[in-house]
Amino acid sequence: MRYLIRNGIIVDGTGKECFAGSVLLQGRRIEAVLPGWDNPQAEAARHNAKVVDAGGGYITPGFIDIHRHGDWKALERGDDELLNRQGITSVVNGNCGLSVAPQGGDHAQETDHFLRSFTGAKPVPGTGADRPDKEEDPLSDPAYSMEAYLSCLKRVRRSVHTGMLVGGGTVRASVAGYGAQVLTSQDEEKIRRRIRESLDAGALGVSLGMGYEPEYAYDEEGLIRVLEPLRGTDTAIAVHIRTEGDGSDKAVEEMIRVCRALQAPLHLSHMKCIGKRNWRVTCARELEMVRQARREGLEVTMDTYPYITGSTQLVHLIPPGFQSGGTQTLLEYLADTSVRRQITRELKKPSDAFENIVELAGFENIAVTGVKSSQFAPFDGWTILKIAGELGQDPYDTLYDILLAEQCECAMLDTYGCEEDLIDFLKDETCSLISDAIYPEGGHCHPRVYDSFPRFLIRYVRERQVFTIEEAVRKMTSLPASVYHLDRGTLEPGREADICVFHLENLSSGASFRHPEEMCRGFDYVFTAGEPVVIQDRWTGAGMGEVLLPSV
Repeated sequence: MRYLIRNGIIVDGTGKECFAGSVLLQGRRIEAVLPGWDNPQAEAARHNAKVVDAGGGYITPGFIDIHRHGDWKALERGDDELLNRQGITSVVNGNCGLSVAPQGGDHAQETDHFLRSFTGAKPVPGTGADRPDKEEDPLSDPAYSMEAYLSCLKRVRRSVHTGMLVGGGTVRASVAGYGAQVLTSQDEEKIRRRIRESLDAGALGVSLGMGYEPEYAYDEEGLIRVLEPLRGTDTAIAVHIRTEGDGSDKAVEEMIRVCRALQAPLHLSHMKCIGKRNWRVTCARELEMVRQARREGLEVTMDTYPYITGSTQLVHLIPPGFQSGGTQTLLEYLADTSVRRQITRELKKPSDAFENIVELAGFENIAVTGVKSSQFAPFDGWTILKIAGELGQDPYDTLYDILLAEQCECAMLDTYGCEEDLIDFLKDETCSLISDAIYPEGGHCHPRVYDSFPRFLIRYVRERQVFTIEEAVRKMTSLPASVYHLDRGTLEPGREADICVFHLENLSSGASFRHPEEMCRGFDYVFTAGEPVVIQDRWTGAGMGEVLLPSV
């Protein structure tokens, strides 16, 4: 189909000043960008193209979210509509070291259990992607390898383009589980081989979750050894740093040293400063570190989401040393009164060795989500302090009781930061906008799953005017595309015809922490690969999405 999107203001994704014009689409590609209200070529195209009138609204590239945890949702088209309804046409999953592939082997069940509070449960066979019938075929399990996962993903007719990172935590767990604090040379070679295989299969990069087990166990030299396949390449290493609270500047410095040693690009995930004593101080130090590394020739980029409340596994509150034996060992610890006392002592004091969110944010700012047990399901969305008060308990014991009852398969919302730090990170020229959406089973999700991109436009462009429309669109299009060398993100001939049409004044989002699952409203049109997937807030479900692969 040929479409002419006319009578609009073109924001081309590069950051250049917007201009009046039209965009001509032919099949999956942009055929021409035509400046001016009355361009003769646009007038001629009206006769052999379907005309879409932008009505003076913005015409932009489709938005690109390079940090989500929708690995399993992708195989079921489970988040297609909510993505398109906020203008997103491309996503990258497998972040924070937590990709669902490659698993397999003796530790597959343990890995699947660990990932559930991020990605939800693995789809039931026969739903979502088509799978081979033969049980002995390794491709019957999409988590078996990155090749198997992407093979399944290619058979899903999504309305968004989808890429994957290979998660270093999942790879390490697939080789040695969650209990091994020291790897053998054979273990390290297996990890390197699985990283190579995943990149060869089409993974866009490697993600690390240095704040989570089992990657927390790496020292600097060990991390460099297992990342050897990336030495001297332009493949990004995307990192959830070791701590985002006290010592976060040291954690940034650690990853700069690692990537400098490997001469590989560094991408810092969801930048933030947790805890009041770090506000307006640590952010400036980290930004100066990053800029100095760039001046010295290292490629360093970053991203963040437009909230000062985050979401992750509730078990992340427990010091890593108590998690080193895996989930089953931790559950045994949590049932032991004497070990509980040890954990409480750790949580009551500051630490720059791990991210002590309990001490930094306080139980009054930590809410539990995704709880399913009969004991705690009524408290879904409540803060731990409020639950403890309702039960007449100490909040530390309440935390441990929840984790026991939920078998550690639940999430949390933690309010940790100040908006001034968030804006400073966003203002960095290499900072992309993301959602960091996680998909815990049941309960309340974070509203960022549904509204990160419109929220950024509404709050920081329309209302506060922190960014121009050109700056904001670049942070949602060409900038994230450049991190993983994706052939999209700008309006120019030959690019994938992923397009948004909207009036900034009409955008609205009803998503909130009380009612997060509210679709954005106000997008006139969203096109994926040349076909409309949203028309006046109605999702069409057109399945034109492809698997995203690095541009050669």
